[in-house]
Amino acid sequence: MPSRRILRPATPVLRRGPGELQYGTDPRWAVRFVGLDAAEESWLASWGATPVRRPDDAALAPARREALVRLLDDARLLVAPPRRPVSPAPGGGEADARVLGALLPDGAAHRVLARRARSVVAVVGLGRLGASLVTTLATAGVGTVTVHDPSPVLVTDVGLGGFRVRDVGARREEALARAVGEISTDVRVVAGDASPPDVVVVVEHRAADPGRVRELVGDGVAHLSVVVREADVLVGPFVRPGLDPCLRCLDLHRADADPCWPQVVQQLRAATAPEHEEAVLAAVAASVAAGQVLAAVDGTVPRAAATCIEIPAPDAVPRLRETAPHPSCGCGGLASAPPDGAPLRRSARTSGRGRG
Repeated sequence: MPSRRILRPATPVLRRGPGELQYGTDPRWAVRFVGLDAAEESWLASWGATPVRRPDDAALAPARREALVRLLDDARLLVAPPRRPVSPAPGGGEADARVLGALLPDGAAHRVLARRARSVVAVVGLGRLGASLVTTLATAGVGTVTVHDPSPVLVTDVGLGGFRVRDVGARREEALARAVGEISTDVRVVAGDASPPDVVVVVEHRAADPGRVRELVGDGVAHLSVVVREADVLVGPFVRPGLDPCLRCLDLHRADADPCWPQVVQQLRAATAPEHEEAVLAAVAASVAAGQVLAAVDGTVPRAAATCIEIPAPDAVPRLRETAPHPSCGCGGLASAPPDGAPLRRSARTSGRGRG
């Protein structure tokens, strides 16, 4: 085996029985090696996830070693020794790197963490859900988080997302910036406007308002809608302008199915009732929303780009509702749209920098 490759880190090697080894437990990539003799089983089991731990190559004939290496290659179990990530996440992102390395063909998690470190994500609305989303993004190594919500921290905000009793009455965006500073001093949290964001998340109550994100659509900025409703939370759509159904598309589809919807939704948007966020729904929705944002920042297509994710009480098990562009909307004709799968629009702060 080439000296520059090792067994993919965090891959357990398990003995199933005589002559049979299993690599990994995740059904997406777990693989079994069967029909091994004792020497082959010992040789395969001796490979470690560090360059220091080496098997005894003299234990097998060269041709058989090459054949086993090809099997390891076909199973994508061999990668280059990982580089130490440089990340503002706690512990330098080591916890995230092991999982990300399992998902990447080359195991190069440091590149993903470097991309997160250069990213700017804006979150509008900092109740329980928005605050939890911000702290999750900071913990995952997003370098700059812009927060928007000047309203005061309520007693019902305390707990999730880092708000404490001492924060009650303070501006949410300022209290949350302090909370994130206790998680990582390397994550930049900005209250109000800052560098142009790569992704904007808008947390609303009762119904989404397409007017709030009209400028983002025009500027080609990716954004995610999160709506807290009576007893569920709707995460999505994730809109890459010109590629995915927008919030106006959803309104038009709803109006097609219910002619009274425009009148109903206008009342929902105008309502001034207290905006409370149930603990479990807020926690689960924040995690789901963070997953969508990080998927986009990491360079993949978020699931919510073609789906709205409904998270209902009491069990908070997500369910998917497919979405589609509306023929009357016209949002799909934006000239600024990148090709599908292309990196998101980069912020002015990060454009021109090399990748990790």
